[in-house]
Amino acid sequence: MAVVKANAYGHGAVECARRLAREGADWFGVALPEEGIELRSAGITQSILSLGGFWSGQADLCVQQRISPVVYRLDMFAAMDQAARQAGVIADVHLKLDTGMGRLGIRFDQLGEFVDRLKEFRNVRVDGLMTHLAAADDDACQPLTKDQVRRFDDAVTLFREHGYRPTHLHLGNSAAIYGYREAWGNMVRPGGVLYGLWRDVLPSSVNDAGLVQVMSLYSRISLLKWVPAGETIGYGCTFEASRKTLIGTLPIGYHDGFMRGLSNRAKVIVHGTYAPVVGRISMDLTLIDVTDVPGVEVNDRVVLLGSDSQAPELSISPEDLARIAGTLSYEVTCGIGPRVARVYC
Repeated sequence: MAVVKANAYGHGAVECARRLAREGADWFGVALPEEGIELRSAGITQSILSLGGFWSGQADLCVQQRISPVVYRLDMFAAMDQAARQAGVIADVHLKLDTGMGRLGIRFDQLGEFVDRLKEFRNVRVDGLMTHLAAADDDACQPLTKDQVRRFDDAVTLFREHGYRPTHLHLGNSAAIYGYREAWGNMVRPGGVLYGLWRDVLPSSVNDAGLVQVMSLYSRISLLKWVPAGETIGYGCTFEASRKTLIGTLPIGYHDGFMRGLSNRAKVIVHGTYAPVVGRISMDLTLIDVTDVPGVEVNDRVVLLGSDSQAPELSISPEDLARIAGTLSYEVTCGIGPRVARVYC
C-alpha cells in the first residue's frame, strides 16, 4: 500500500499515484475520503483505503467511489452497512486496533465485546485488520513495538475464532518495514520512504537505506542590492550586515513552505556555492547573502532543496531543514504550498 495522503507528503498525490501504480502498488492510502475521490477522478483504479475513516454523511461516498474506510466505532459500521444495503453491495472496511498508539482504533483489551456486535452488520465485510506502530523508529521503544505486534497477533487470532477471515493484515509503516520483519503482515504501508525521506524516520540501525530524495525546490533571484555595513534588513532587525553585503531577494516565503524557523540559519545553493539565509523569512520573500557568490545575477536559479548541477557535492535535504527548524522531514515536504508549481520528470 503506497501512502499518498497529504498530497503525497507534499509531492502531488495524483502524479505520484500514477507513477506508483506503474511501479506495481496494489493499494493507495489516503487520510480522507476527499483525497480518495481526487484519485478516482484522476482515473486511479487501484484499491484505496481512507486511513482516517470518514465523517457523518460520507459513507455513501465511500461506497459509490469504492473507497474502503478504516473503521473503529460501531456507528461507523452502521453507517457503512446502511449505505451498502441501499446500494445493493457488500462494503469492505478495515478495522483499526489501538495496540498502543493511543490515537484511532478499538483498544486491544476491549475487542472481545466489540467483535460480538459486528454480526449485526450484514452488508459490511471486515476485509482488513490493521494497527499503527508508535515508535518503530526508536530502538529505546523496542518493548512497546514488540508488545504492539503481539497484541495485534492476538487480535487476529480472536477474529478468526469468531469466524472472520480478513484478507489484509497490516501494521508496518516505513520504520517497521526496515526494522521489524515480524510486523510486515501480508501488506505494508510505506510512506515517507517512497519519497526518499528516511534519515529521521527509520531506526538508527539503518545506516544507508539506498533511497534517493525525490523533491527538489528551486527559486530565482528577483533583486540584488548592496547593503552597507551596520545596516539591518528584514522584519525585526534580526540581521545586521557586518560588511558591505550583496543581498539577493527570493520570491518564496513561509506561505510557500520555506519555514520561518529557518531564518538566519538555513543556507541555499547559488552557482555551486552555499549562500546563507539572512534576516527573517517573510510570508512571500526570503533574503540571502550572495556577497561571496561569483558572477551572481538577477534571475539566477537558487536551490533550496536538492543539489546543484554545477557542484553535485553540495546538497540540501529535507532532513537538513528539519534539523534546523526542530521538526521532521515529513513536515518540510508536506508544507510546500500549493502555489509552488510541481514539475515532474
